[in-house]
Amino acid sequence: MFTVAKILEMLPSEGGVEQKTLEKMLKLTKKVDRTRLEIAVKALNKLEIIERNSQNILKKSANENSIRASIRCSSKGYCFAVREDEEEDIYIRENFLNHAWHGDKVLVRINREGIRRRSPEGQVLCVLQRAKANLLASIEKSGDNFLAKPLDERILSKIEIPLNDTKILKTSEENNIVHIKVNKYPIAQKPAKGEVVRKLSLNDGPEGDLEIIKTKYNLIEDNSPPNVSIKKPLTKQRVNLEKQPSIIFQTWSTDQSPIVPCFFAEPNEGGIKLFIHVPTVCERINFGSKLDEWIRNRSKSICFGDTWKNLLSNKLIAESAFQVDKPSSSITLELDMNKNGDITNWEFYLSSIKPISLINREHLDTLHKRKKGSRTIPAKLKSIKTSISNLETILFISELINKRLTESGLIQLDQDIPDINNLYDLSITPPGLDLDGWMPSFSCTKPESIINLLTKYSNIILTLHFKSLDIESINLTKPLQENFQVNDIIKSALLLDTKITVNEEGLLSFNDLVSAIKASPHKHLIQKLAKNYITDYRFSNSSINEYPITDFLDLKKLPLYNETPWTNPGTNYSDIINQFILCKLLSEGKTPKLNKDKIPNFLGKRYTKLTVDWSIFTNTQKSLITKMCSEGQIADLNTKRNQAKSFRDGLLSFIQLRSVEQNINQTIEGTITGVQSYGFFVEIEPSFAEGLVHVSSLDDDWYEYRSRQNLLVGRKNKKTYQIGDKVSISILKVDLLRNQIDLDIDNKEKQSNSDSLIVNDGELKGNS
Repeated sequence: MFTVAKILEMLPSEGGVEQKTLEKMLKLTKKVDRTRLEIAVKALNKLEIIERNSQNILKKSANENSIRASIRCSSKGYCFAVREDEEEDIYIRENFLNHAWHGDKVLVRINREGIRRRSPEGQVLCVLQRAKANLLASIEKSGDNFLAKPLDERILSKIEIPLNDTKILKTSEENNIVHIKVNKYPIAQKPAKGEVVRKLSLNDGPEGDLEIIKTKYNLIEDNSPPNVSIKKPLTKQRVNLEKQPSIIFQTWSTDQSPIVPCFFAEPNEGGIKLFIHVPTVCERINFGSKLDEWIRNRSKSICFGDTWKNLLSNKLIAESAFQVDKPSSSITLELDMNKNGDITNWEFYLSSIKPISLINREHLDTLHKRKKGSRTIPAKLKSIKTSISNLETILFISELINKRLTESGLIQLDQDIPDINNLYDLSITPPGLDLDGWMPSFSCTKPESIINLLTKYSNIILTLHFKSLDIESINLTKPLQENFQVNDIIKSALLLDTKITVNEEGLLSFNDLVSAIKASPHKHLIQKLAKNYITDYRFSNSSINEYPITDFLDLKKLPLYNETPWTNPGTNYSDIINQFILCKLLSEGKTPKLNKDKIPNFLGKRYTKLTVDWSIFTNTQKSLITKMCSEGQIADLNTKRNQAKSFRDGLLSFIQLRSVEQNINQTIEGTITGVQSYGFFVEIEPSFAEGLVHVSSLDDDWYEYRSRQNLLVGRKNKKTYQIGDKVSISILKVDLLRNQIDLDIDNKEKQSNSDSLIVNDGELKGNS
């Protein structure tokens, strides 16, 4: 099935295509699908989104003034279109939604420009792509019909279901949770229609919980990979490094986990030479093939806890994964670094390697505790005896790189991993997973931390390399963190008696703030607030990321907010695309005439000229790369990345709520993490889940909200509730489906507050 987004993606930026050609591009062989395309084309033509001439040639409208956006709704019914160009959000009234649902990609037209503090207003012209085909819902009766009401209150429609579907439902409202598949979305006066796929229950243990979360985030469908043969990597032009004693870091605990790079480091002329070897997935698939399309639709590897939904097929993993004592093809980045961790040179090339050791957490922890200079090898390290020197060198250079990146502005914060059961691999940060624009603090005892750091550094190097050669790619980018964004965090930090010093202009950089709170006893709480202000990464085309070329030649100015991911092809489809471009460069790229000496692997070496005055790729190759980095491809990568991140957060939250659920009606201690006019939020350890104490439950006094101090204060007893305060609370209710915890202040604390109102003569303080 095609979407409007797919139609627009197939139309070229310049010129047009015949409708019959478009049918072939969309692989429409059935008459009913071609008829649907004709209906869509007529509608888009009428909306002036595409043009069609008398020869049935279709092209994008030259007068198109629509804006690409995603719909974001609230449970209160307020809807905004979040623009892909990151300009100001557009307010959409309900009668202008055109049946778009929360999360849908849409085209929007502005009806009224924003003035003063009012947002611009607009209307949805058409839905480009639906966000959800599967929903969690409850069933309700309406006359003679049955309707499915989405449990997600941000979806404002109800779905009609066949009468016979209701036979599988129980009458108890508590068990009235169903998985609905949407067959027809609402249009004009016609409602949405769907079918009940299965009953779901909150009483089916961890497996049942996982099914609920998978349905909620539309991760139910999991088609088998096409049964095709895997390509063999090139054997020519490969550098044989099989005698190099490289090592693999074991990150996850399950056998189904994604593939990872491996590393080798050695002293070199007063500095260090570091080798990053990456599994070459791109050489084993054909771009545009059935296998490539299957991988593209998945886009990311997703952790379900004790299992994984892998980006790659089992056959592809078996062929490309690095294993101890197994020769493997790879793509290598060789870095020359000085004793301070600064890059002096680099080179990319195709290689073959043969790792000798698998390093796990226990090895790293034992090595960390080992006395410096000790000649005795602990028993736990004897199995990797030949790799200890290499490992120590990698850890040394990792520390230097970490210092170099943090000094350049990389934001590192502590990761809050709940201390509860059933997390499995969810407790480990997947290498290549950027957490809202920040990285977990570096640790030399965690394999994933080392991989995260070295692969990020490698991604930055590829950005420099492609930029110097003017090569198009897919990048992860984020805007620089502005100083003014930390004001609210500073206010909260000062309320928590944290010492913070601003510069002469009264400003403070984000990284200086992070450094300032390291010694604070409230570090965890302030970092939690800071995470809400950090700008997230997004995929974009490298051609629109304009950095001065001189900055790319100056290795003291690493582009930390612009990296070209290629080192985690087992986790992200973006890395496979950039690998493909890199392999094309190394194996088929044209060298310039100035390479008279025929320097081997000229295009893989660091290029230091200001301009590229020759054609590296043919027109056909350029066209293919442009297609791989298209606007539609980037939009799809961003959508799938957000979906995977939302799923991970949702699954973690569900497990946290299950942990808290065991303490219902019990009194425990928590920390206030936020205060609003309607109440305050309390973090519950060790799950790190947050619940709300509603102001209406504070019946011992009338509490006022003071925004400047960010606190609630009682009119009579002057009792305050402020961020950072420890409070005794009782857990009233845990709503798993709405991700809510209702809390109440412990009765003893309430009684203490009430007693403080009574003076010795038995009269109340304050006004009665």
